Amino acid sequence: MNRILICFLGAFLLSSAYGNPAAEAKFRLRAAQIADSMNIKTLAAQVILTAAEGKATLTERTRNLLTDIPAGGIVLFGYNLTQNPEENRIFIEKLSGFVNGITLPPFIASDQEGGSVQRIKGKAALPPPLSYWERLKNNSTDTVIYAVEQEANLAGQELRRIGITLNLAPVVEILTANNKAFLKDRSYGPDKAFAVEASAAFIRGMGSSGIASTLKHFPGSSAVDPHYHKTVMAVSEAELEILLGPFRELIRKEMPASIMVSHIIIPSWDSIPLTRSPIAVKYLREMGFTGMIIADDFAMVAAGVSPEVGVVEALAAGVDMIIAWPKDLQKIYTAILVALEKGTLSTERVKEAAKQVIYQKIRYGVVK
Repeated sequence: MNRILICFLGAFLLSSAYGNPAAEAKFRLRAAQIADSMNIKTLAAQVILTAAEGKATLTERTRNLLTDIPAGGIVLFGYNLTQNPEENRIFIEKLSGFVNGITLPPFIASDQEGGSVQRIKGKAALPPPLSYWERLKNNSTDTVIYAVEQEANLAGQELRRIGITLNLAPVVEILTANNKAFLKDRSYGPDKAFAVEASAAFIRGMGSSGIASTLKHFPGSSAVDPHYHKTVMAVSEAELEILLGPFRELIRKEMPASIMVSHIIIPSWDSIPLTRSPIAVKYLREMGFTGMIIADDFAMVAAGVSPEVGVVEALAAGVDMIIAWPKDLQKIYTAILVALEKGTLSTERVKEAAKQVIYQKIRYGVVK
């Protein structure tokens, strides 16, 4: 498939909203109308991205959880999937159809970055992002950027065919001495211009297949793994601006569906992880980002608090979607409802978050 056809498909799928103020306003209005029709319990479920148990099987426990809490999104991992694409497609169809039978169809998400972080093999597999930087030794920049877009498009077609609609990728951070130990091959390299262009090509390639992308990890990562350690990044304003640069440019160039905020602590911004700080949301909105803000997983050590505390604070800070593992789902959902009842989390804030989620579902054809 050549670049012209890729771009045409992307325009066909997304031009109805992106870059078209009238169409965007229409979609936003429809999202608001849907959110206004929901009760508070349904709204609270809509802002949750949870996971599923079982391998290619909709287990009884998952059915029971989703009956009570019909989540706005479900993220799949390697342990959910088999080597048979058709089995995966049927499983995802059942999973999505089950939630759709209660409320709206969910986003079906996965981490399909390429290389060391990807859940789906076969036609959807991608090379490590860093390998594209290495290809520049023997190829022109234009050739490599074209390859990123084409390969993302082909992988995206397979993802969409089996039912994936939200990719928790790409990592758009520039590879530095400070983050290399954690990111490894997940970045498009140390050069800002190339990393931005490669990330943009990835977003276009996925978008042209009907896959929403997620920039991560805003505003950056440290050398340690946030799954197991507190993460702090003491940077100057000049260094911080370098970190923000790729996000700023990609918001302007591509207006991605979502951005994931990391649990990093930046002392010059706040003393708590940015997933719980209104400052991160403020910066993103001031950059012109109008999409969905996702908080990284609150089961990580770097979150600094229990999941049920973290998600409420994140939503109150302006985050639109939070991640809840099945083992934590009930207590997280209950914590949101209790916070709403007590007034520590406003109904209007949760409704606004749900509108963001629903708008992106409309934009990418998840909600028809």
